[in-house]
Amino acid sequence: MDTLRAAIVPGLIAGVVSLFTSWFWMGLVFHRYQRATPETWGPEGPRNYALSGLVRVVSAVAISFLYVLVARFHVGFFADGIAGALRFAAVIWIALAAPVAIEAAIYVRIHSMVVVGQVLDWLTTAVLACAITFVWISA
Repeated sequence: MDTLRAAIVPGLIAGVVSLFTSWFWMGLVFHRYQRATPETWGPEGPRNYALSGLVRVVSAVAISFLYVLVARFHVGFFADGIAGALRFAAVIWIALAAPVAIEAAIYVRIHSMVVVGQVLDWLTTAVLACAITFVWISA
């Protein structure tokens, strides 16, 4: 329970911050590429934004939880300060977020730049979750 308690606040902070970075990546930088495949996308509205925001915040808390768990056991590759936290973010991203976005693009008609945006978006979320959690538990 201590691990979960240590991860909740930094995870929530990272999740809320990542809502804004997600808007930057997917709503500003890469949104125009969605027009290339309009039949792929469902409607956008407050309910959709609330649900996707909830998914992002819960995911950031989960990443923070996993990082706290690894950091507390001083796992060698990830125990090296902020560099270790960023390595952990990269591994989580490579293991989970990047393959899901890339594999979905193989089967679902999505513009390749939207996939790039999704991959960068989730990398940003993982980096935020691990970096903020590192700072939080180191203080």
